[in-house]
Amino acid sequence: MEPDKKPLLDPAFLRKLERLRIQARRAFAGTTRGERRSTRRGSSVEFADFRKYETGDDFRHVDWNIYARLERLMLRQFIEEEEVRVDILIDRSRSMHFGEPLTKFDFSIRVAAALAFLAVTGLDRVGIIAFDSTVRERLRALRGRGHLISAISFLNDLAEAVGEDSSSNETTNLAAVMRAYQKSNARSGIVFVISDFMDASDFRAEMKLLARRGYDVNLIQTLSMEETRPEILGDLLLIDSETGDEREITVNARALAAYKSVFARMTTELETFSRANGIGYLMATTDAGFEDLLLKNLILSRMAE
Repeated sequence: MEPDKKPLLDPAFLRKLERLRIQARRAFAGTTRGERRSTRRGSSVEFADFRKYETGDDFRHVDWNIYARLERLMLRQFIEEEEVRVDILIDRSRSMHFGEPLTKFDFSIRVAAALAFLAVTGLDRVGIIAFDSTVRERLRALRGRGHLISAISFLNDLAEAVGEDSSSNETTNLAAVMRAYQKSNARSGIVFVISDFMDASDFRAEMKLLARRGYDVNLIQTLSMEETRPEILGDLLLIDSETGDEREITVNARALAAYKSVFARMTTELETFSRANGIGYLMATTDAGFEDLLLKNLILSRMAE
């Protein structure tokens, strides 16, 4: 990293992030002890249920009050708290390199860094995947403070490599990416997908399937100010950043109003779909205060607590 380059997460912001943790809307069966509620029974402090004593069980978990009343040996069971896998998928397709002075991709990198920090401090494993029409780069999911350093380094390298040669990126095919993701991950966990979701593929069907298989899916739609509040007028040549298709148009007040109507419908439909299928949704614009997004909007959208 260059000496004068601004870090992805400054120390003051990290101190604020330490108050949060990624919120899961469902319980998971983890692999090692952590801070996340699991579907398995264990010996944490939160009571879950009783079961009959069986030979070899630990007498320390016998409820002697029940034995005194019923002369039956019953064991107290508790909710086991375990670590969960958190995967962060970042769209690096051509349309993500739009926006001034901060592109949607650069903004997404910062969001991913903050989510990785929350996952690590919550004792969860965190993995990162960059994609366009397919998976391009991947950081294996691990846990621990040392892995956070690896995650930040991975994101910095990704920002530099993709930024230097964004023309090599392809169009988005999130449906294919989500199918490949499901095949490579047998155990469910928490998934964040950071994208503008300007994608012609049927990714909604894959997202719905992922949620039905027990994954906690969260969509963070990243958009630029130029897309949400365009101020262009006159005769223009518009070029689709993903397909390269060109179209000459005359932009006037009526055309802008029509665009804003279609754009609002697109974002509303994605949010409605997400809510209907138990999927988290958050729309973020690159001109918004970054700290407000993470400290306020993630909480409001139930992605953090």
